[in-house]
Amino acid sequence: MSRRRSGRVPADERSVVSSMRGLPAWTAVLLTVAISLTGVAIDSLSGELGAAFTVLFFLGCVLAVLMVSRRSLFVAGVQPPIVMAVLVPLVYVIAGVGGGSGLFSRTQIISISLPLATRFPLMITTTVVVIALALIRAYVLEPRNSRPVARPQRSAPAHARR
Repeated sequence: MSRRRSGRVPADERSVVSSMRGLPAWTAVLLTVAISLTGVAIDSLSGELGAAFTVLFFLGCVLAVLMVSRRSLFVAGVQPPIVMAVLVPLVYVIAGVGGGSGLFSRTQIISISLPLATRFPLMITTTVVVIALALIRAYVLEPRNSRPVARPQRSAPAHARR
């Protein structure tokens, strides 16, 4: 995990800025959740998830894919639908939507899943943008060495050299 003698960060540990060490995968997920929860807190004043959540969820996911280390790009790429699928229902459960009926009643399930379904365009758009950024980082900005690695020639075993 230390820098090389030249002072450069190894390729697998870089963020989008080549001189900065990237975040580990778990930190990128926490960053996205923290920024998204900031949007939830702002929107809690109005009583419903709105523009602040939408903008901050998108920015949190994009920021995470740009700041994560190259070896953690997969986690940053698949996190938007997972974070959305966990966060939105959780917010509505905590807010007590559909709370007048029994636990896991049809009314409560619909009241909790409908906000998630209405945010599907946000989720898919964010996922496509994040995966595109991850692919650009992985294959365009810092492609791995395109030269094939020269492998040492193995000689025949001693009993076959006669």
